[in-house]
Amino acid sequence: MNHGAACTGLADTPIDQPRARWAASVLFLVDGIGFGTWAAMIPSVKQKFVLNESGISIVLLAIVVGALFSMSLIGRALSRHGSRTMLTWMAPGYAVSLALLAVAPSFGWLLAAAAVFGAFKGSLDVSVNAQAITVENAGDKPIMATFQALWSIGGLVAALLVGLALKQGIAPMVITLAIAAALLVASFASSGALAGGDAAPVKAKKRGFSLPNGRIMRIGALAFLALFAEGVMMDWSAVYTRTVSGAEAWLAPLAYGMFSGSMAAGRLVGDRVTARFGGLTVLRVSGMLTFIGLLLIISVHQWPVTFLGLGFAGLGLANLVPVLFGAGGRAHEESVGQGVAAVSMIGYFGFLAGPPAIGGLSHWIGLPGAFGVVVVFALLLAVWGPGVLGKASVKSDA
Repeated sequence: MNHGAACTGLADTPIDQPRARWAASVLFLVDGIGFGTWAAMIPSVKQKFVLNESGISIVLLAIVVGALFSMSLIGRALSRHGSRTMLTWMAPGYAVSLALLAVAPSFGWLLAAAAVFGAFKGSLDVSVNAQAITVENAGDKPIMATFQALWSIGGLVAALLVGLALKQGIAPMVITLAIAAALLVASFASSGALAGGDAAPVKAKKRGFSLPNGRIMRIGALAFLALFAEGVMMDWSAVYTRTVSGAEAWLAPLAYGMFSGSMAAGRLVGDRVTARFGGLTVLRVSGMLTFIGLLLIISVHQWPVTFLGLGFAGLGLANLVPVLFGAGGRAHEESVGQGVAAVSMIGYFGFLAGPPAIGGLSHWIGLPGAFGVVVVFALLLAVWGPGVLGKASVKSDA
């Protein structure tokens, strides 16, 4: 893996890597806390608007529509302006969009707020991952998994805050608005320290649509499977634990915390594990851990076992995004930003489309049956994934 000069002009732009790493870390926390707050609040939203699983699926689908719209545009914008400029706008907008979800007065307004939240979520995800690769390339060792760990830690923090606040009787709207305000402050505070130098304005002037190259498409297919599973675990873990496994209302958000905490633990050691064993081995073992965790979840409908299964699934899914996004960023011929954007768009289609798809399917066969789809995806990652990644991106193991 080459961590020297990046392909997007980093050789000509000195980067204060420790300072930029701090700023990017804050924004990964912002991203994780914001999404974790939404995921932990889904049972409360379900109750507020008297929604069944199909109704929640419509809200999740609105997030998908917003995210896919923004992600279809963000790659070219990243190439033209760079991730630092994009994050200066996207991170504060993301915090505001979280607040919009909290104050929606009707189901129609909730759908509109969900679309806006999805648009900022998609743009922030791609931009912050492009920034992470820029910072990583300015150093001499892999740090991508550490950034992703901070995203998961953010989700754990959000789950704990929401669960404990609900136990104290604080209104869900108040909880969400307070968290959104804190994220807004953090977004502004970190923007000035972000790394520049990853814009490619000359090549961004190209016109016309073209599909990503074959290597990126193959990496993107694996990202789709991994992020489909991750999205389902995040959006449905609290609801599943509450409605299927019988957990109390205040305990259900902690299921999301269990999943996020396990992901964080896996990602904190992920850089060292990937450097020692390689991305192919990480992919194979990760798929099997996810498979085992999901089997526990769908087989035993008691919340302690569900928590255990979420722990295994979190460890399994922990390092798939760092491995696959890193490979995608290095596989693009023109820029890191466009490589990350291409893999992200394919992968996050799974991340965002998975939850509404599972929700719709659960209307017919129940949540445990619908989760069987994710079990199959995990098995595919373990058995089929390493061969695909090996052909698509030899650099990921170099």
